[in-house]
Amino acid sequence: MKNYRAVDHSQVVKTNMFKGFAIRNNTAKESVGLLKWIWLCIVEIMFGEELIESIVTTASVDNMSDRYKSSDYGIALNLSVHIPSGVMINIFRKSVIEVLYYKFYIQYLLIEPRDEVDINQHKSEIDCTRIRFSVFKQKFWQIIAFRRIYIFSWVIINASIDLVVYLFSTSISMALISAFIVEGLRRLIKV
Repeated sequence: MKNYRAVDHSQVVKTNMFKGFAIRNNTAKESVGLLKWIWLCIVEIMFGEELIESIVTTASVDNMSDRYKSSDYGIALNLSVHIPSGVMINIFRKSVIEVLYYKFYIQYLLIEPRDEVDINQHKSEIDCTRIRFSVFKQKFWQIIAFRRIYIFSWVIINASIDLVVYLFSTSISMALISAFIVEGLRRLIKV
């Protein structure tokens, strides 16, 4: 029985997560314009890892209320409570709430409202103040892919800036300094 191969012939979920990250689905196209979508992608790149960590944490807590009780969902919280506190994330809080609503709910179906959202046509806003959202645990297989997208995006941003700096300055030391600055900014965002 030595050296047997372990095999698994079950179906593997094959989804292009980068496409899901960058390209709006039909529901998102109806809800969000292209320029706002691009802005939400930028904000998600900046704070996505922290949001994913918060979502995983809230999913591990059982609901106290019978109203929201289900083993398929994490604790039901307001969108603002799903956002971890920090200096930079608090500056971008309104945009991060929109990332949670439009990307994590409308696009990824990772979180779901436990009641109907209040759409105010006159103010052109979706008021989520009284609505609690909970994590849909069946979608957790996406989380590692999202984390990889965020890391890959920062690598592309850093490499692009380094390349531009090198092409303009023809100095490898300037390109290295720009790499350190971009990495420093990436880490500063997490403060």
